[in-house]
Amino acid sequence: MTVSDHGFPIGYFYIISKMNGLVVDLRGDSETAAPGTKIVMAQKREESPERDSQLWIHQNGFLTNKATGLVLDINPAESFIAIFTKEKRMYLDGMKEADAANDQRFGFESEPGFIYQLSEPKNVLDIRHELSEVDARLMIYKRKEYPEHEGKETKKNQLWDIELSDPPRAVDSDDEDEDDSKRARMKAWFGNWKAFGSHKKEILDEKELTDAHRKVYEDEEKKKKSTLSYELIAGAVAVQAVRMWEQKQEEEGKDVDSSMSKKLVAGFAATELVKLLADRGEDGDDEDGKESRKKRLLTKMAIVAATNYFENRHDSS
Repeated sequence: MTVSDHGFPIGYFYIISKMNGLVVDLRGDSETAAPGTKIVMAQKREESPERDSQLWIHQNGFLTNKATGLVLDINPAESFIAIFTKEKRMYLDGMKEADAANDQRFGFESEPGFIYQLSEPKNVLDIRHELSEVDARLMIYKRKEYPEHEGKETKKNQLWDIELSDPPRAVDSDDEDEDDSKRARMKAWFGNWKAFGSHKKEILDEKELTDAHRKVYEDEEKKKKSTLSYELIAGAVAVQAVRMWEQKQEEEGKDVDSSMSKKLVAGFAATELVKLLADRGEDGDDEDGKESRKKRLLTKMAIVAATNYFENRHDSS
């Protein structure tokens, strides 16, 4: 597992309690989640998109939720008693600027497993009242001392495991530039980044997308290889779709802020993916003519990547 700054891995991951095996999730429907949504424990889900509310990614101290694009945040609890106890619990919120985001930036100590507040390392993620059931609330609390030796049982409500949502796999092993960490960074580009604003530009160096485009579209030796990763293909299609939009704008002389721009880019990405799969000898459908899971997944990845890349280049809202 490739580790980024502050101890978290690169890519999307589950945050799993060492006390009970439950995972960090949102309370309620992720489609209606908003700043102020409560953070709770839940049974782990394995399939997309149901699992997306349980997946997080680390960037510059922020833990961003895949389903919502909002970040993990510490705020005073809302109950009457909490007004007196000054208890602080975990919620979703929009990302703040780093110099004002002490309540949103975290690090991870894999041993023994603390997720701690960067500005106050003695404050750690905690399952409130050591509750072991589903829907238990999360809070921030002073870290405990956990015995290293056997024989003394302590509830591990402050200890966590981090598990990548998609285990690393060997792809194009003869290409020294195509490694697990790059694919993880590219996969982040396909996420929901509405909370990041201008910070979206920091997620992925544009050069990695243009390198993907070169390999898939221009490198004759590699463009037909069956081992090209989904991330590489989707990234290449994203670049191609945005280039097609830019060419169309240049030819027609239209304002780049057209309200239809994102829809056009998404359409270009979907069309271009079908063409690319056909050129690679893959029609993308199963034996019954139904759209395959691979094609659906690649189409979604390419559209989101193309939209994010378009926003990155043209500062679209």
